[in-house]
Amino acid sequence: MKMKILLASALAATLVLSGSLPGGDAFGAELKLAYANLQKALNDSEAGVKAKDSLKEEAKKLEDELNKKQEELKKLKDEIDKKKDIWNKDTKDAKEGELKAKSQEFQRQFMEYNEQLGKKKNEKEAEIIEDLRAIVEEIAKKKGYTYVFERSVSGILYAPPDADITDEVIKAFNKKAKTKGN
Repeated sequence: MKMKILLASALAATLVLSGSLPGGDAFGAELKLAYANLQKALNDSEAGVKAKDSLKEEAKKLEDELNKKQEELKKLKDEIDKKKDIWNKDTKDAKEGELKAKSQEFQRQFMEYNEQLGKKKNEKEAEIIEDLRAIVEEIAKKKGYTYVFERSVSGILYAPPDADITDEVIKAFNKKAKTKGN
């Protein structure tokens, strides 16, 4: 993935430097470049902050649930350790089997919760990023940018700060989200 992005960046730079831009040559058409950091926009936008807070809340609930189950497992293990010498073999085997089954269920549930949270995080981020890209496109068309690069993954090593439209993207995104929500 990073190799594809690096190759795309190199190709874009080659096109810019060689003047082989679609729709004209380097001297005939004005080249207007900008960049946006969509990761920063995701993290700093109101929707991004709200999504993170919501996921943290859900993670806390699931963590509390898992902590209760872990405490039950600890109590069962302590009981087995204390009484294993006085129990008959059948009782001891039954309790150890119960502990093993509950431990496996705990591990399965832990992995399921992590997967569930990861999936929700990825889905929400993808939804927000898609909306952010649409905002970038609107701004690019409105302001006449020839190209807008993604700062966090495109391999931009240097760009002047005045070419950064990230804050403008965040403001437009927040504004659009507010009008959409009303």
